[in-house]
Amino acid sequence: MLDALPIWYALVVAFLFGTLVGSFLNVVIARVPTGMSVVKPRSRCPGCERPIAGYDNVPIVSWLLLRGQCRRCGIRISPRYPFVELAVGLLAVAAVRQFGPSWWAVAAFGFLAVLVALTYIDLDHWLLPRSITIPFIAIGLGVSLIPGAPGIASSAMGAAAGFAAFVVLGFLAEKILKKEALGGGDVWLLAMIGAWLGVESLLPVVLLASLQGAVIGGFLLIAARRRQQATAMAPPKPTGDADLDDWVPPEGAVPFGPFLALGAAEYLFFGERLVDWYLGLLAGG
Repeated sequence: MLDALPIWYALVVAFLFGTLVGSFLNVVIARVPTGMSVVKPRSRCPGCERPIAGYDNVPIVSWLLLRGQCRRCGIRISPRYPFVELAVGLLAVAAVRQFGPSWWAVAAFGFLAVLVALTYIDLDHWLLPRSITIPFIAIGLGVSLIPGAPGIASSAMGAAAGFAAFVVLGFLAEKILKKEALGGGDVWLLAMIGAWLGVESLLPVVLLASLQGAVIGGFLLIAARRRQQATAMAPPKPTGDADLDDWVPPEGAVPFGPFLALGAAEYLFFGERLVDWYLGLLAGG
């Protein structure tokens, strides 16, 4: 059983496994928005488009040894790749530290890994692919039966409430602001979060996302105005889909998906303490 593993061994294995998952997520982030397979073809250099050899594809290590360059053509490889691998490796360690060597720790790590992929896809393309969110709603309902998970009743209510609440909020916000305020992908993401963390997580997650989104979005808007740019974020990267690529984000907008993902991760690790702190504020102490 997983809980029989020595904790140091579990942490080392978790980190190594997490970096491998992070390497795969880099492929997901690059390919899913454009409709490409995440299996074929093999990983290729973005410059010369030659397949990357296995010894040049070791998470983190290969990028450091090659000094962030392709061995063949010398093009610079974005530091995002090792950063994602390191971040996902550390999230795997955090999941084991928080929940112990258990099946819920494995499931929680899978949830966090998907949040990382969705965050970067949304930052790049202003897109939360339903090909990821909808299957993981179903998976969240399935893993809700694992010890430590919220339970099937809370999971099902969370998925339904997350979807319904964001539809209503999006409709009201659009009527009040006279422009699109919430993207359609955010609806499915919140439903996914509800399926994994339970119905009681939705309000804290949305509050955390809104607060952090307002603060960070405000700084981005100030920086954008100082640079005399029209928007706070770069325009979406092309996906090859004409309808998606023709869409222009509202002026001054930032994608909300990354903040929902951040709020969900914070609730997963600190949920009870965050709720107690918030209730304490409301009670005046």
